[in-house]
Amino acid sequence: MSDRADSSSDLAAAFAHWRPKLLRALFRRLGNRDDAEEIAQESFLRLAAAGKALPLDEQGPYLQRIALNLSHDLWRNSPARQQVDLVAYDDGEIPAADIAAEGDCPCARTEQRQRLERLQQALDELPERQREAFVLHRFDGLTQDQVGERMGISRRMVVKHLARAFAYCEIRVQYASLEQMEHLHPAATRRADDDS
Repeated sequence: MSDRADSSSDLAAAFAHWRPKLLRALFRRLGNRDDAEEIAQESFLRLAAAGKALPLDEQGPYLQRIALNLSHDLWRNSPARQQVDLVAYDDGEIPAADIAAEGDCPCARTEQRQRLERLQQALDELPERQREAFVLHRFDGLTQDQVGERMGISRRMVVKHLARAFAYCEIRVQYASLEQMEHLHPAATRRADDDS
């Protein structure tokens, strides 16, 4: 119980110290306070879900990396990005990513395919509610509030499900099998199962 209280107070200290700086940086990058707030909150949730006990001075770069990745995800899913991503080709348009992929070496394509297979395995391994929240948010494009309405749970619970699902998937894609991950990174499996 004292470990949980210590981690809660550490997270509260990190939140108080880094939140204003993170929000300013995100607002400058995104130009939208709501998006900046949502990404900042999700960054702290991922920090908590990762279970890393980092000193205060190392938390800032870690949170910034998480926030940067999340803002890239937001940009990738935005209508502005979809317009930029299209390249005129003869009479039609094809995604720019398809053009770039044709020039990739076979090793890069194989590695990408393996990562996608591992991600699919990770999704299959998630507890049902985490997987449902993840799919509704990431693949169906629902907001956290909409996911909560669809699943009949609070937004806070949606954020918790998503943070754990993201943390698990980020770790899981690094391993060829669940058995390998359980052997080399047992804490990741325990955190994913805590929530079911």
